[in-house]
Amino acid sequence: MRKAAILVAVILVATAVNPVSAKTLGEEQAGLISTNCSSIKLQLKRIQKDDARNRVHLGAQYESISTNLMMNLNLRLVKNNMASAEIAEQQTTFMSERDRFKNDYIGYSQELEALINIDCKSEPQKFYDKLKKTRRKREDIDASIKRLNEILGRHHNAVNQLKESLKK
Repeated sequence: MRKAAILVAVILVATAVNPVSAKTLGEEQAGLISTNCSSIKLQLKRIQKDDARNRVHLGAQYESISTNLMMNLNLRLVKNNMASAEIAEQQTTFMSERDRFKNDYIGYSQELEALINIDCKSEPQKFYDKLKKTRRKREDIDASIKRLNEILGRHHNAVNQLKESLKK
């Protein structure tokens, strides 16, 4: 399995470095994909399983943060006539980005499933093309996670500022 992961990494680096081969696999790269197809598929299935577990964990964390922290805090501030436009905006932005994360993950999951279903032994070029699309979908998830973390950082700072203002 480790050999398959290394092989996929080598193929990805080789095609990224050589723009001509990024469109069409060379015979050697296609041969490597075909030869190691079963190992590559096992590795992809493991990645799929790990990603699903991570998605459930992150989704639960984001949901908890949204409802148990952001929403409750915002409701409490409104109830006490201390509404904060900044905190309310962060809550709205976070919820929107959380939905985007869910949709990005669904798209990625579908692409990964389609990738796994391709017979890489007989169709290495088709497999590689789908691999590139799947990687772009995974990059969308990474970007969404980064945006969510940035929103959380801003929210943390806003809550600390609110806390300091209440002390005075």
